This record gives sequence, C-alpha cells and structure tokens, in this order.
Amino acid sequence: MFSRSKRSAPEPPRTAPAKGAEATGAAAPRAGGANGGEAAAQAAQPVRSAAGNGRQAPSILSESLTIVGDLDCAGDIQVDGTVEGDIRTEAVTVGENGTVRGALVADRVRIAGTVTGEITGRDVVLAATARVAGDIHHDRLSVEAGAHIEGMCRRVDDAEARVAAARERRATAPEAADAPAAAEPADGEPAAVESPET
Repeated sequence: MFSRSKRSAPEPPRTAPAKGAEATGAAAPRAGGANGGEAAAQAAQPVRSAAGNGRQAPSILSESLTIVGDLDCAGDIQVDGTVEGDIRTEAVTVGENGTVRGALVADRVRIAGTVTGEITGRDVVLAATARVAGDIHHDRLSVEAGAHIEGMCRRVDDAEARVAAARERRATAPEAADAPAAAEPADGEPAAVESPET
C-alpha cells in the first residue's frame, strides 16, 4: 500500500558566489538544478528590503568609506562614513557616525550624524544626535530634543518641486559640461569686449 519514497542524490557542494553576486546579495545558482534558469533570473534581480514593501534595499556607505564627489541615486542611501560632495536621492539617512560636507536633496531626509551644507527635502527628521550647519528647506520638519542646528529652517510649500528641480539640474549637468567653455584671458591681459555695431 505504501511505497518507499525514492531518495534523491545528495546536493553538490555549494560554490562561491558568481561574479557580481556580492553586489546584489543574491546567491549563485547551483549547477545541475532543474531551477537553474529561475535561480539565474533571481540573481539578476535587485535585493529588496526585508519589509517586503517592494522597495530596493538602501545603498550603505560604511564607516570606513570616504567618498569625494557627488552622489546621485534613484533609491535610498545610508551614510555611515564620510561624503564630501552633494547627495541627490529619493531618501537619505546619515547615521550617528556619518558625515556629509555638501548639499542633501531628497524627498525623505533623516539626520543622526553631521551635515555641513544645505538640506532640501519634503520630510526632514533630525535625531537627537544630529549636528547640522546649514539651511534647511522642508515641507515637514521634525527635530528631536538634543539636535544641534546652525542655520535657517524654512518651511516651503514647494519642497517637492525644489527637490525635483535639483534632480533635474543634476541630470542635465553632464550635458552642460560637454559644451565648450568660453576662453579666459591670460593673467594680466584685458578681456576682449565686443561693442555692438550701430
């Protein structure tokens, strides 16, 4: 009546992650599996947050990392290290040990570390450990007791438009950089001025 179930062959040993799998956090597909195609497709997908809300996991800049230059991201960024440049993203979190020397432009901004520069965001939250030196343009601002601010806090009705405009300016900046620059006169030489003909 009952038959013995067949034992399947033992699984092959797990191999090191495929090239690029470390960046996505996905495991490499195992050889010989019937779902090899599915596993490869899953490995190519971005890592989603554990909350299961369909959003991508944040890009995390660890304490040991220093970045000199501007950051543009379509997702979330968590800064636990140092960024010397502007950050434009959907959401940014500056951790307690994080430092940003530059402008922050995001829909959602949470500061627990140090920021020296202008902050523009729809929702801005300053934790008790926050240290901000710069103006804050916001739609909604939350400041916990103990946060330190040196600058002006201004509620603006068009915070969302300002964020979008800042992102647009950044998106078109490479095109402007490709345009030829006007020649500058050498030191000590007067600049050439053209007079209009009448």
